[in-house]
Amino acid sequence: MRAHVIVELRDKSGGIIERRSVHNSVMKSGAQLLANLFSGTGGPITHMGVGTSDTAESDSFSTTGLTNTGVGDAAPLTSPTEAAIPKEAFTITLDELKRVVRVKIRGTLPNNAAVGTVREAGLLSRSGATAVLYNRVIFAPISKGNDHELTLFWEVTFPYGDLQWIF
Repeated sequence: MRAHVIVELRDKSGGIIERRSVHNSVMKSGAQLLANLFSGTGGPITHMGVGTSDTAESDSFSTTGLTNTGVGDAAPLTSPTEAAIPKEAFTITLDELKRVVRVKIRGTLPNNAAVGTVREAGLLSRSGATAVLYNRVIFAPISKGNDHELTLFWEVTFPYGDLQWIF
């Protein structure tokens, strides 16, 4: 499985102010979320979120949530820092040549959400007050104003076929 994220900050006329393109990491809780689908207990990806931390992921990939605290001179982001992802924002395609199923996800934080310095993002499976962090990506800081829209485009690929080469 591989995942890639493009982060775009746009002004009110739709022009791109900042753009980042990075690979993300699946968290241990995200792998467990997918494994739980086999028993029918896993939940879908329902939200995207952003945070302020640019701390590299530990070797255990055990981060369970995105951070929203001040960093240096930068204050915490204004709430909300999450947005629901509607079902129509997911596109699933089959690439038989590369033998992968590709999931594309588009999530947008509106102008008044997460104003401040954004350094991380992730996909979440939320059920009420409980959220499971599926993945996390850190990137160079983006200064989001209250007249900016922040959109994240995820592309996740799941290989199929003889996967013995993985082990």
